[in-house]
Amino acid sequence: MRIVFFGSSDFSVPFLESLAQDIVLVITSEDKRKHRGKKLLPNPVKESAEKLGLEFIATDMLDENVIKEIEKSNPDLFVVVSYGKIIPSEILRLASCAINVHPSKLPMYRGAAPIERQIMDGVKESAVSIIKVSEKLDRGDIILSKPFNIEPFETKADVEKKIVEIGTILLREAIEKIKREGCKGKKQTGKGSYAKKITKDDEIINWQKSNTELHNLIRALSPVPGARTYFKGKILKIFRTEPDDKYYDEVPGTIVSVNDDSFSVKCGEGVLKVFEVQMEGKKKISARDFINGFRIKKGDMLGG
Repeated sequence: MRIVFFGSSDFSVPFLESLAQDIVLVITSEDKRKHRGKKLLPNPVKESAEKLGLEFIATDMLDENVIKEIEKSNPDLFVVVSYGKIIPSEILRLASCAINVHPSKLPMYRGAAPIERQIMDGVKESAVSIIKVSEKLDRGDIILSKPFNIEPFETKADVEKKIVEIGTILLREAIEKIKREGCKGKKQTGKGSYAKKITKDDEIINWQKSNTELHNLIRALSPVPGARTYFKGKILKIFRTEPDDKYYDEVPGTIVSVNDDSFSVKCGEGVLKVFEVQMEGKKKISARDFINGFRIKKGDMLGG
């Protein structure tokens, strides 16, 4: 099959690589200015397409010029993975089928941040779904779906790895199914939910919340962008934690104990043991190095 691939993020890359031999064109986003120097840098999909020798268009405008280039490629199938934009109907009609890889048990967690929102909510059972692209966000018919579990200590990075392992195989199976049966799927049923985009406010650790809520928030944002609090007026990001139900009288945000490899922070309910952090302007380090380097002691406060 002649495939046009739409994607922009790190998450897209393994799917692009798995289909490379059938891809005739890659559509991705424009280069963005990043980091302190604000250098103009390509996204991971553009970098991968260049390495693989694939034709690509890096643009934020799906205009007439893009439509003409897609038409020239004579596509059979569109594959969309973490693209971040709605594909208009004028483009969708250029291929006999358009499919999307979505990491949730649909119709739950449609939208921009399904992985993060599921982990934040403590979801234990999810799925990788291959669906038809529709003009309404993530509401297309389901072609194939495969369940997987989200374990209590898995971070976003862990869950993404699991989704890629399942999803690259499932995507190929879906393409073979489309070859045999055409672009057919089952309608989504039941009440759905929306996984809204992660904002800067979502990244803030509110120590008034329970240790379970905060543990889920921290692992949902690990490693990027990282959940953040403050220590001595500077941003402190936290990446790896463990809930502990010990009771302390101190106010939330207080460091209530310091051990060799962790320190514990009082929450609205219970405490949270912290194992990995990053101070503003510094590298990510273990809690042990943070304790020794910043002379962390019982009674120190986190938050602002």
